[in-house]
Amino acid sequence: MFDLKDFRQNVLKMTQDDFAKMIGVRQDYVSRMEKTPEAIEFSMLLKIAQATGTTLDELVGYKKSIPNALEVSNTWETSSFIKKTLLDYIKMKTEDIRLSSEEKYKKMIKDLYQMIESTIVKPSVAIVGMSDAGKSRLINSLLGMDKMPTSWTPTTSISVHIKHIDDRPDFIEDEVWIFKGDKNGFDVKKLTNENYCSKWKIAGGTTSLLADYGTRQGDKYDIEDASAAVIFVESSILQICDIVDLPGFGTGDRKNDDILAQKSREIADVVIYMSIANGFLRGTDIEFLKTTLNSLPVIENKGNKLSPLNNLFIVASQSHTVDNGNKTELERILDAGATRLYSEVPEEIWQNREEQSVYKHTINDLRNRFFTYTTDKPYLREDFEREVKQLLENLPTIINKNAKESLQKYVEDSKILLENDIEQYEKIIYEREKYKQLLADIRKNEPIRIQENQKARMEVLEKVEKLHKESIKQFEDEFASIISVDNIVEIIKDKKYKKKKQDMESLAGYLSSKIQAKMQVVLKDNAEDLNKSIDKYLKNFNVQINKFESELKGFQVNFDAVKAFASGLAGLATFGGLAIWASTLGNLGAYILVAKGVSVLSALGITVAGGTAGAASVVAALGGPITLGIALAVIVSLSVFAFATGGWQKGIAKKIVKEYSAQDTFGQFVEEIDKFWDDTENAFNAAADYLDDEWKKYVDDLNDMVSSYSIKDIEQRIINAINLKDFFVEMPLSEPAMA
Repeated sequence: MFDLKDFRQNVLKMTQDDFAKMIGVRQDYVSRMEKTPEAIEFSMLLKIAQATGTTLDELVGYKKSIPNALEVSNTWETSSFIKKTLLDYIKMKTEDIRLSSEEKYKKMIKDLYQMIESTIVKPSVAIVGMSDAGKSRLINSLLGMDKMPTSWTPTTSISVHIKHIDDRPDFIEDEVWIFKGDKNGFDVKKLTNENYCSKWKIAGGTTSLLADYGTRQGDKYDIEDASAAVIFVESSILQICDIVDLPGFGTGDRKNDDILAQKSREIADVVIYMSIANGFLRGTDIEFLKTTLNSLPVIENKGNKLSPLNNLFIVASQSHTVDNGNKTELERILDAGATRLYSEVPEEIWQNREEQSVYKHTINDLRNRFFTYTTDKPYLREDFEREVKQLLENLPTIINKNAKESLQKYVEDSKILLENDIEQYEKIIYEREKYKQLLADIRKNEPIRIQENQKARMEVLEKVEKLHKESIKQFEDEFASIISVDNIVEIIKDKKYKKKKQDMESLAGYLSSKIQAKMQVVLKDNAEDLNKSIDKYLKNFNVQINKFESELKGFQVNFDAVKAFASGLAGLATFGGLAIWASTLGNLGAYILVAKGVSVLSALGITVAGGTAGAASVVAALGGPITLGIALAVIVSLSVFAFATGGWQKGIAKKIVKEYSAQDTFGQFVEEIDKFWDDTENAFNAAADYLDDEWKKYVDDLNDMVSSYSIKDIEQRIINAINLKDFFVEMPLSEPAMA
């Protein structure tokens, strides 16, 4: 594609007005041609060639040069080796281990395999920004090749996942596959699942498909089902990360684009947010950035020594357009942007991040994450490229360390479980009569256990219902205190907002974020209260299954109620407040959250921080799309508001209160609260049902061993358990395999 704007600026060194005079057209006509260069007629190309002294071939062959690819050290190579070593070990050893029909042993190995697959993965870098921010140019620059369709008009409409060629599954032979998906889009984590990919595939071919499906000029753009594309490329940077180009938001063309950009960003490990330098951090940018800050994985902590917000890059793109790339002027723009953003982020968001990282976040910490960028002038992108390179080269070490700790804990827990099984099998051989008595006691107690368990379940569900109602009431009080004329006037005065459009946009955005933050605090606190009820329920379950006659007192059933209950969550799409409970479970909780779709660095970080930090991480994304939508709607309404003279603060406050009412802001957030607690209730019931089923399987299995198994059969089980324990003991988790 002929890049007229770049040709005019960097080859001819002319303004639009001078260029228009040279070819005999109006300046606005040149502007339109630069926005849609693919629509320039042949006669006009011929006129430009004649006026500029170039041949037509030279002109249409002109293409803006791409900087050399960002060269990084392949620090993922060790991770890749570790992952392959562990998976090969599992495949080789399981062929030698006799597991008979013992499903729980097969599940232990399957869970281990999936844990390795889901935790030793490359970090995901999301490129985000409004549709004219130049995301595709940045990606092409990082890759060192022209793979993403670029234009000065808004383009990308689907999420594009860019992976290294070595990560391409064997069943995919094309450079690009285009996918549709369900209501949540295409799950790229299932890319190795051939059946899943074949089900959702729309088309396959070369990167030219991206222009067809992913640009507003493309032939297939109107196919609403297209939600994602995966492209496989040979590039240095892709050896250590995946890149995701998210739909540009804020154009209004497709309402789902904004939601998709929001949701996809929530599972990214690193976010690069782009905003045009000449008009840096407009109101929409600020709103999207605040929701990004709220849910950005907290990967920094005292252990890894990463600085605060290390995985956030706020980039002033096309920096060469500001006074021809004047560094002093650009630094001033970045300073102003950081100051504005910091002042508009509610303190609750910073507190939330502090709980997870133990770092306080100062305005200097935020300012350090602001960078200039352009492909035209290398000195304006040096700082950005250096920081990106340093972070991406360091992340594999962090992932390795956290994955190693998680896997070692799983292995240790598995060895203990197997030792308990071996002990139980041996006792069954030598104390069969005692176990017959145990089964008799279990059966005798079962009606009482079922009754007591049902009662305990109802207590938890009643607690959920109570917390649901309390959450709405508490949020109602918070909402009323925020969206009141007096409070808004006070905020205007405290923040020294002036009677101008930008300040009123800031005010509306601040209020929306404040509402979201208060809702998150309410849900976090109440869900942590629910944790006590869940723990009490599981403790009661253990008490009930260990009620025996006097001669068996002190006997403990070899059944892990907590693990069985938690395993019942793993297959659920959403689980509300139970996610906060899961975040207290260490490596088991991390595995459950990763399976749900939480970013790997975020989930593994929970195992390091745990407790309150886990809860803060889980609620961080709640209400994001709602907050963004309401803030933008209120900003639009205020843009046509006529400021009265005199006490304008009260007038604007009344207008804002009225607009929040018109948007049914309270109702929309209550729907989010309702969904949170409905998901909690459904997740609890599903996990409790799974727990009951696992208990029944345990009792049936115990009955089979005591009643019908021969000594030889039980001895074989002992051999199976010993073999599996040896399998875990010999796992290559020590140095140098897990360096």
